[in-house]
Amino acid sequence: MYKGREFDLVPETEEVCNWWASLEGNNEFAEKELVKNNFVKSFTALMTKYHGAKLDSDFNFNDFDFSAIKDHLLREAEIRKARSTEEKNLEKEEKLRKENYYNYCLFDNQVEKVANTLVEPPGIFRGRGEHPSAGLLKHRIVPEFCSINIGQDDPIPRCDVPGHAWKRVMENKDATWLANFRDERSSFAPSKYVFLAAESKLKGENDKKKYEKARTLKSCIIRVRESYRRAMESNDSVANQLGVCTYLIDKLALRVGNEKGEDEADTVGCCSLRVEHIKFPSECEIELNFLGKDSMQYLNTVEVDPLVQKHLRKFCEAKQPNMDIFEKINAGRLNDFMKESMENLSAKVFRTYNASHTLQTELNKGQINNEKDSVD
Repeated sequence: MYKGREFDLVPETEEVCNWWASLEGNNEFAEKELVKNNFVKSFTALMTKYHGAKLDSDFNFNDFDFSAIKDHLLREAEIRKARSTEEKNLEKEEKLRKENYYNYCLFDNQVEKVANTLVEPPGIFRGRGEHPSAGLLKHRIVPEFCSINIGQDDPIPRCDVPGHAWKRVMENKDATWLANFRDERSSFAPSKYVFLAAESKLKGENDKKKYEKARTLKSCIIRVRESYRRAMESNDSVANQLGVCTYLIDKLALRVGNEKGEDEADTVGCCSLRVEHIKFPSECEIELNFLGKDSMQYLNTVEVDPLVQKHLRKFCEAKQPNMDIFEKINAGRLNDFMKESMENLSAKVFRTYNASHTLQTELNKGQINNEKDSVD
């Protein structure tokens, strides 16, 4: 309804109204101011595109009433719920039949399971944490957005959407993804990848390599820690920043952090920490508060080495809240510094090593008293 009268929608706008009607009033996500503002912006543009002539030049989102659609969706949900077990099983079997064609592939002449074969449906973008694009419209993924990675002479997987074709079919032996895609009509949408399942030979080999790197770090962790300690004790300010960054990555499992574009979430890693993200509650503590990977808040107060706190206070001196703490280094320079201590050392290797070490320490605390005791 628009201003109290019925309003005819085209399929493109009806679909979006269905999405909003299913959220409005019964989902706290839809109550967020950011989400509503973003949705109204997307909705206004869409309605103007398809129904501009039927709308007032200054039409207001609040003039729309979605209650009739809500009632319809509730009735449909009740009908689906009331189906017999036989009907539900038939639908499930049909769904599996369609998916099974894509659920397995031949990899080095072995049948391997594929991890994720379904693209995300269109809808209202949620993101994770406090993503700045939450509430914007997520478009339908079409084959023209998808690249396929297969062997040079392998048969091309069929494209089941009439009138469409894959964006690109290629052979990249250095990549572990089978396909990738992104919503090319949305600047905020990240690329997504199709990989082999966790139990596949390739994934198992990659996991093994990851843990072997962590074992290598275990054998030289003392040398690595002495190296970044020397950097912190030097008279060179760049070395000081590299040493403190590596210390934080080792002790707090922080990610390195890269520069972000204006349309990306303002997520932060070690190199991109700003003065506003740190406080000094006492002589030997720091408090970090920032949005990390997937816009999840990292809030932690920890005791640190006195030299680390001394450097951090100095790095923050006479700087505005929005200025970088580690302005003299970047992710590339920090990764190069780590590799001076150990080949292929990175923040990820520190996280794998420290997590594995923590698990082993906790397991060692347990005592198995009889055969019935489990690892749990």
